[in-house]
Amino acid sequence: MSRTNFIYRALFALTAALVVAGLASNCSLAAEYDGSDSSTFMGSPTPSLIEESSGFELETPAEAGARPITQYVLPVPKPVAPFPILLNQSVRRYLSDILNSPYHLQDTFDRSHPYLPEMVRVLRSYGLPDDLVYLAFAESDFSKQGKGPWQFNTDTARRFGLHIDRYVDERRDPVMSTKAAAEYLATLHDAAADDWPMTLVAWNNGDRAIDRYWSLRGPNLERFGNRLPRRTRGLLGRFMAVAYIAHHANSYGITNIKLDDPPPYETLRVRGGTALTRVALDHGTTLDRIRELNPALLRDVVPPYEPAYSIRIPAYRQADAGSRVHF
Repeated sequence: MSRTNFIYRALFALTAALVVAGLASNCSLAAEYDGSDSSTFMGSPTPSLIEESSGFELETPAEAGARPITQYVLPVPKPVAPFPILLNQSVRRYLSDILNSPYHLQDTFDRSHPYLPEMVRVLRSYGLPDDLVYLAFAESDFSKQGKGPWQFNTDTARRFGLHIDRYVDERRDPVMSTKAAAEYLATLHDAAADDWPMTLVAWNNGDRAIDRYWSLRGPNLERFGNRLPRRTRGLLGRFMAVAYIAHHANSYGITNIKLDDPPPYETLRVRGGTALTRVALDHGTTLDRIRELNPALLRDVVPPYEPAYSIRIPAYRQADAGSRVHF
């Protein structure tokens, strides 16, 4: 038993010695670091989390005065140069074909006349050339039926905010569809590095066409056109031919195209579910005239799911034209 006690006492003495040695070591370290130089520790530089040459500042963006982004704001559009209308051999052929039926072209211009000024204002608001309005003529002869003047497919129309259901097809409305077309053209123009011919190639062939046809682009536009699909060559040719005729209307026996006339209609907000016959009766016009001015409406009723919907009526007194609500 005395032997066991002796072992316990020996272990206790050894543990106490180790503790005393550890304390002495800590005191020695404390003596070496006296706090007089904060950049050194045991004779070596203190590691830093921030390097002086990095330019990194020890403050959060909020502390630096940054503000969180709450809304993305589109930049103000900058006007661009006019579209380069070329009267090359290919465009001359389309010009001759169009002028073989001048009355058809005149009817097309007459049909578009009520909407052209507002359509052009939309294009200008996106910084686009006025002449792009004639792309709708090349696409559809300015049709207000089917897919409308700009010939949007359903997916692209909805992508750019046009409503399509059993009550309305806003592709058919010249002004509404021009807003979608302007946004799409402005997007393609940016993607095409401000190259207008390439923009229209993408318009006709889809967004990815810029990458597909960029290697074919060169300074000679006619040679470039010959390398494009036939439908794209046709669209470019018809577009430039119509634009050229519009700029020289008198020379071709066509009524001057006016892009700044006030529209012959006014717009009012009508409660959803209102019959168009009621709108016509209240405003001294006919149902056919209301249908003509509102080609987006597929039924003779204002969309019932809308609290109010914009309807065009003839503006017999331009001084009173404006926007009001009809209930």
